[in-house]
Amino acid sequence: MNIFEEVYEKYETLSTTQQRIADYMFTYPDEVCFLSLKDLSETLGVTEVTILRFVKKAGFASFVDLKKRLREHLQARLGRSETWGKEPGHQKKYEIHDLDKEVLLQKFIANEHNVIQNTYSRISLEQIQEASSIIKQAQSLYVVGSEITSSLSMFFTRRLMTVGIRTMDLGNISRALYSNYMCHINPEDAVVIFSTPGYPKFIYNTARYLLKRHVPMILVTDKLSAPAAAHATVVLSCDNHDLFYYNSILGMTSAAGLLAYFVAMHDAEDTKRLRSRLAGTREEIGSGVFS
Repeated sequence: MNIFEEVYEKYETLSTTQQRIADYMFTYPDEVCFLSLKDLSETLGVTEVTILRFVKKAGFASFVDLKKRLREHLQARLGRSETWGKEPGHQKKYEIHDLDKEVLLQKFIANEHNVIQNTYSRISLEQIQEASSIIKQAQSLYVVGSEITSSLSMFFTRRLMTVGIRTMDLGNISRALYSNYMCHINPEDAVVIFSTPGYPKFIYNTARYLLKRHVPMILVTDKLSAPAAAHATVVLSCDNHDLFYYNSILGMTSAAGLLAYFVAMHDAEDTKRLRSRLAGTREEIGSGVFS
């Protein structure tokens, strides 16, 4: 087992700051193995003590031992014929080889698993049943998304349309049309909103407006303290942790799929009737491109 695999095995036990140190080591091993403790501390913006705690938690005897193991690993990868100089100008750039890419792949997969697991540890059966009941009882359902979550509003709308739910995607229309639909919405309708960090002001305003109009609202977001959550009828909180600089929507996507499934199974006979009616309508109208 090489040094990267050893650290990766302990990755989930590390603190967020320690994981950041490990991530830097994974990405720039050629720099870490020649930096002093002080230089690495300044580069990462953490204290020297924090780095030493990471070293101990990762299983190394000392910071010197960590750098020694890194150099040995990199020299073995590059071959004995290639040398390493300590001067930045002569330092050979380390290339990520297949095994290191495998480490990154496993790290990504582990994060995806964690996102799903954490999401479903937050969502209860009671919440899903209440949300599906609201959707089934609605005269019309409107689905709202913004930027990245506009793809979720489209996905969720199409899922519900296939089981005969009267649904309108408001995440992919003009603001003029959006305002028009909101103007005519009533308490017999319902709204599902997908909201991620960044929390657009119009999403918050929409939630407040719906509460004022007594329209049931289901909010799918990253945390219970999201701005619109205080105005929602049901809040489904989903993990959005990602290994890069953006937020993951995997948890929200899976939660949307789960909710659509429960809507379909809320009354199986009614779903069967609606799907049959939809199929009959399609047969009468025909399919393909309209001329």
